[in-house]
Parts: sequence; C-alpha cells; structure tokens
Amino acid sequence: MLGGVRPAPGRQGDGAEAGRGRAAGGAGGHPAGLADYAGLDERQRRVGLVHAAGNAVATALFGASYAARRRGDTGRGRLFGALGLTATSVAGALGGHLAYAQGAGVFRWQPLDDVAPGEVAGEDPAAPRNPA
Repeated sequence: MLGGVRPAPGRQGDGAEAGRGRAAGGAGGHPAGLADYAGLDERQRRVGLVHAAGNAVATALFGASYAARRRGDTGRGRLFGALGLTATSVAGALGGHLAYAQGAGVFRWQPLDDVAPGEVAGEDPAAPRNPA
C-alpha cells in the first residue's frame, strides 16, 4: 500500500518488492466479498457494489504502478501507487460503513429466531453499546 511513498533515506529500491506483495495480496479478498454479497439486502448490495468497484480500481492502479516501475518509470509508478492508495482508502471506508453502520454480516452464524430481543438491542437500546 505504500507504493506512492519514497524509500527511506539511505535505502535503495525500485519498489519491486512492494509490487510483488501487492500483486500477491490484492486478489485475496475478492472471493470472500463475493460470497458475502449473496446474503445482503438491496441497500447493502448497492454499497457493496461500489466497495467492490473501488477495490477493483485500486487493484488495477497498483498493477499499473508495478508495471510502470518495472519499465523504470518510477514517477508514474509513484503516481499510480498514490492513486491506488486513495482508491483503497475510499473502498475501505465503504467496507467499514457496510460492516459497522449497515450491519452486513452481523449475526450471520446465529439465526435471529434463537436470539432474545435483549441480546440484540440490550436492555436499554439508548445506552452506549460499549461503555468504557
């Protein structure tokens, strides 16, 4: 994810190590997201679709960054890396919104029929969920 950042002072590198890492890890989450997509409601599917598109754009930008760096065009490689990091950040924020605000995947291993209402909302639904 740090393809848009220069190497540390005194360290030489063309970013190839980072590029290989992004190439290996970039495709890991796509199958899991597609499996979760089937269980979402319509509102969650819209956000999930934009989240997936953002991840696909980020993967393409990181691939373009890697290709540019392999050709020796480190300036363009950094630009594509920074754009990929931006796309990853936006897609990640949407994924967080999908999981935490819209509740995608919540209680998916436990049918709601077996859960008492107090367990879902607590005894006082207006109370803070995680008081410190």
